[in-house]
Amino acid sequence: MLAATLACACQDNRDEPATATTLTTASGDDDGDTTATASTGMLAVPDIGGGATATEGDVDGTDDCAQDIDIVFVMDVSTSMGPVLSKLGDEILVVDEAIAALGLPNPPHYGLVVFVDDAVILGSGGPYPDVASLQQDFVEWAGFTSSNQQVGGGNLNTTWPENSLDALFLGAAAFQWRPAGDATLRMIIHTTDDTFWDGPTTGNGVAIAHGYDEVVTALQDRSIRTFSFAAQIGGECECEDVTPGWSTPYQGKTPLPEATDGAVFDIDLVFAGQLSLSAAIAGAIDDTMCQPYTPVG
Repeated sequence: MLAATLACACQDNRDEPATATTLTTASGDDDGDTTATASTGMLAVPDIGGGATATEGDVDGTDDCAQDIDIVFVMDVSTSMGPVLSKLGDEILVVDEAIAALGLPNPPHYGLVVFVDDAVILGSGGPYPDVASLQQDFVEWAGFTSSNQQVGGGNLNTTWPENSLDALFLGAAAFQWRPAGDATLRMIIHTTDDTFWDGPTTGNGVAIAHGYDEVVTALQDRSIRTFSFAAQIGGECECEDVTPGWSTPYQGKTPLPEATDGAVFDIDLVFAGQLSLSAAIAGAIDDTMCQPYTPVG
C-alpha cells in the first residue's frame, strides 16, 4: 500500500551503531534528599497523567473508560530511519494486541504520514482496514529509505533538516479522525532523528508550507496528543543540538510534544535496542486514556 510516489533521505553516519545515553530524573525522598532514577528513554517529561496499570475497560483506575483510539504515525523516511520503520513493522502487532486487550468500544483506527523534505498521507487520510495492512506499509517504507529520494520523487535529499511540520499538519488536518473529547483518544506517533524546516520557506528545493505555531495550533484545536521519538544530536556533522521543538524550547516556544499534552522519547535508545517502541507507545496510551486534554501555551 505504498503511496503512488516515493520517499527517503540522504546518508549520514546514523547508519553506524548508535551509542545510547542514560538519562536521569530527580525525585525527592521523605527526607527531602534527591535521588537520581533512570528514565526509560523519555526526555523532558511533561505530566501526562494517569500511570495506572491498564486492565480491560479500566485504564485510568476507574471502570468507566470507554474511549476509542485513533493513532496516526508520522514517520521520517530519510535514509537513517530504516531501522525504526523496521522495528515498527516488527512491533505494531504487539501494540494492536495491547489495545485489543483493553476491551474498548471499537477497534483502533490507524493512519500513516511519511516525509522527507516533502510529505504525503497514505490512503487519502482514511484509516487502514486492518493492522496487517499498516504493518506491510511499515516494511515497504523501511526498504524504501535506502533510495535517498523525496516522497514525491524528482530529487535527492541532500540536506539534514526534514519536513516534520508539514507532515504533522497533514496528520492533524487530513486524517479522518473520529469525534474528539470523551469519545476518542487522538494520538500522533512521530519519529525523526533531526531538526525541521520551519515554513513557509523552501528546503532542498521543496516548498515548505507550514510553520511551527500553525502546526501547534492545528494539533491543539483537534485535541491531538503528539508523542515524538526524537534525537538529541544530529546534523551533517552528527554534532548539532537537534532538540529544539522536541525536548527543548524552539525560539522560546514550548516544545511541540509538551504543547500538545504528549511526550518525547530518545530515538537513539531505539536505534541502540534499549527502548522498545511498542512498550513506549503502549505506555503513552495507558497514561492518557480518559485523561483530560491539557495543552500548554
